[in-house]
Amino acid sequence: MSQELFTLPQKYFTSSEIFSEEIEKIFYEEWICVGRLEKISEPGEFMVQNIGDESIIILRDHHDVVRAFYNVCRHRGTQLCQEKSGKFSKTIQCPYHAWTYNLDGELIGVPSFDNKNNLSKKDYPLHRAELYIWEGFIFINLSEAPKPFDKVNTELIDRFAAWQISTLESVRKIEYEVAANWKLVIENYNECYHCPVIHPALVRVSPANSGQNILNDGAVIGGYMEFSEGNDGMTLSGHACALPIKTLENDDLNRVYYFSI
Repeated sequence: MSQELFTLPQKYFTSSEIFSEEIEKIFYEEWICVGRLEKISEPGEFMVQNIGDESIIILRDHHDVVRAFYNVCRHRGTQLCQEKSGKFSKTIQCPYHAWTYNLDGELIGVPSFDNKNNLSKKDYPLHRAELYIWEGFIFINLSEAPKPFDKVNTELIDRFAAWQISTLESVRKIEYEVAANWKLVIENYNECYHCPVIHPALVRVSPANSGQNILNDGAVIGGYMEFSEGNDGMTLSGHACALPIKTLENDDLNRVYYFSI
């Protein structure tokens, strides 16, 4: 007997209480992909990512180390950086009282304070968020006790090594503002039932009913679709625009993978 599959009840897409619980138990506890490493390729370059009510600065310091800090000054809680991306010169300075931090997150400047205030700068660094880099993608975790990335994503770690995706660079970015619950966007992306109507050019290269899901548990879900006969690349022509990766199995050469992280 085949199993009948249904979407979640309506409340999971409309309830503010459920959404708040998702923020606490998913977005504040799990590893969240925030961008590509090449976006902060030079010392001082940064990007800011908002997650729920939190704001995080991800930067490359002058020792070439990638770090993540809460976008909050330790003095009065002022947001340190309003821009989505940019480049710090040598320090991060609070726009309200000019408390100043180096790119390691250490407090190095406190105007109008002297020794009689009994303030030890080393006791007030920026609060850090856990960070992990996988194949050129930057992940952060806001949990007080995050589970190790490589332990919770064991099936993902080496799966794409042959593609060398850590060396890729983004050349174009398109942003959409969708007036819907986040789960609707994820669900839509991970099925191709709508593809024949909405994406006919895609279906000519990769049939909508091909492939399988291969990751179903945890924070990473997805699978693959197969190329139609005579096609070997996800391009408008259906032909690959680069040399084939000889280390791939024959099955992988005939597939294109889709994942939501």
